[in-house]
Amino acid sequence: MSLFKENFRHIIVAEIEETYGVILPEHTEKKELIYLVSRSFFGIYQKKLYVYYISGHVVDYKVHYFIFNRKIA
Repeated sequence: MSLFKENFRHIIVAEIEETYGVILPEHTEKKELIYLVSRSFFGIYQKKLYVYYISGHVVDYKVHYFIFNRKIA
C-alpha cells in the first residue's frame, strides 16, 4: 500500500476523533460501525456517526440526523 493512502487513513481517523470525540478501533472485522454522537429532547433528535471500514481500516464516514428515528436529509 502506498504511503499516501496510509497517511490519508490516519487523517480521517484524526478528524473523527477531534471532531466527534469518538475513539476508533485500529482494526475491526466489521464493515460499518455506528456511534451515537448526540441525543436531545428525550431521544427525539439523534445525530449518528457511521464509520466505514475496508480490511479493518477506516476509509470513510458520514453523519446522519434522525428525528423520531427517521433519517432526515
